[in-house]
Amino acid sequence: MDTSKLILFFAIIIWIILYTIRDSINLKTYMGIFGILRTKLGLKTIEKLGKYKIWQKIGIISIPICVILGGFMLLNLIIMSIKLASGTLPKEAAKPVVFLFGNVIPWIPGIIALLIAVSVHELAHGIFAKSFGIKVKSSGILLLLGIPLGAFVELGDEFKNAEKKIRGAIASAGPLANLIIFLISIPLLSFAYTLPTELKVIEVKEPASEFLKKGDVIYEINGKKIESLKDFKEFANTIKPNTEYVIKVIRDNKILTYKIVSSKEGKIGVIVEPTEDMALFINTIYWTYWFNFLLALFNLLPAMPLDGFHVWNALPELLKERKNKFISMMGRYLELIINERTLNSITFLVWWIVLGSILYSMF
Repeated sequence: MDTSKLILFFAIIIWIILYTIRDSINLKTYMGIFGILRTKLGLKTIEKLGKYKIWQKIGIISIPICVILGGFMLLNLIIMSIKLASGTLPKEAAKPVVFLFGNVIPWIPGIIALLIAVSVHELAHGIFAKSFGIKVKSSGILLLLGIPLGAFVELGDEFKNAEKKIRGAIASAGPLANLIIFLISIPLLSFAYTLPTELKVIEVKEPASEFLKKGDVIYEINGKKIESLKDFKEFANTIKPNTEYVIKVIRDNKILTYKIVSSKEGKIGVIVEPTEDMALFINTIYWTYWFNFLLALFNLLPAMPLDGFHVWNALPELLKERKNKFISMMGRYLELIINERTLNSITFLVWWIVLGSILYSMF
């Protein structure tokens, strides 16, 4: 049994246990496979930050932006399912992120990055809700067969009775916060590659295999000291075919010099990695970058209980209130297309695509 099937097996076992004791752990279930697990984490922070009214304006402005991003994600989800069914997309592409841990995603950086993404998402929902005067009853995690799909905050009954645009503004907060962290991660990741670190050879191929060994530390290339991943990457990007390069490495506390001629494809055949601490730091930023991006877009799908349902449902009302007659008219016509009945139908479609794709990728 491969890792993915093993994770699915244990996830189902965990789900059965959670489902059995759902009343005692405050787990609310839907259709037998979805669940919402409630907690009290982060509520004090929400109380402190939610007193600022600026969040209201940011939330309202975010609604049309989030609808566009959600539409992009829905289109990609449909295209992906078609490609999976036709065989033009490999099954691995449909595997949930959790199945990639331990293989593609390193455990410790991956877990740290996921916790950052989920916590930021959850916190933002609560802060925006509090700014609108809506009580935050609890926080928690959205589950599919025991597999965490995202975070949520449970709001008071005021949320159900609030205007659609207020619900949409609050719903947009989580994805918006994830997108901000995603954007912050881009320059931070670039900066991490410039930090000084020892670069150890972990794999050697032709033509370097005749000279270098695993465990060698890259010291200098063509007279330039290699002190960071950026230095090594810049060298790798400038390698020309059939060209001689002078590479100095540290082996057994000695500096050894080799002249290596690149292959006709323009490769030296060396793979390096930084120190463990630096690798942990860079991988954490890298997966924080990806998890925030994926969590934001996934949650903007127009399906219950995801944020996109309320965001999309709020758009017609938001447009109808505009003073511009044309925009207001657009809102009225859009309401005929985007409403709770339509979104409930899309919800059914989205979750069956997601569930079907996951099961297809497993077998």
